[in-house]
Amino acid sequence: MSDTNVEQTIDKEIREIGKKLFQDGATLGEIKGFMPEEMNAVYQMGLGFYNTGRYDDAEKVFTFLVMFDHLEPKYWMAAGAVQQVKKNFEKAKAAYVQAAMLDIHSPKPQYYVAECYLALGQKEDAIASLDTLLEYCNGEDETTKDFRAKAIELKKKIAA
Repeated sequence: MSDTNVEQTIDKEIREIGKKLFQDGATLGEIKGFMPEEMNAVYQMGLGFYNTGRYDDAEKVFTFLVMFDHLEPKYWMAAGAVQQVKKNFEKAKAAYVQAAMLDIHSPKPQYYVAECYLALGQKEDAIASLDTLLEYCNGEDETTKDFRAKAIELKKKIAA
């Protein structure tokens, strides 16, 4: 095969992948044939690393997951948690914001975004994140209620 044919084949494959990603809404994991069970197994492995303090290994796993399934909020939350524990607050914030955009009614991402803003000394932005949580996260489940209460308490501490 000539260099021109190789380039044309690669170009065609890139266009096909781009179409699947952007027009059809597929994830790279779906394109590559990863099954949800496989992705979940990788996620569980990452959680194991995180829970045992192996943050560099967890970071690699969660980076893989968000690359291959950019539409799953729990992968972004896990990526954010690793960055937050490693004190990479800008990266953590970016991951949490992505999770929040994918699941606007979940209080968790907005709360942790606020924590990152606080760690960065950005009190007004932290309050804005907490206000967003309080505005959009009105569910009746225990997690939502708990995070709403935590958000109200954190706002009081910031204002004091």
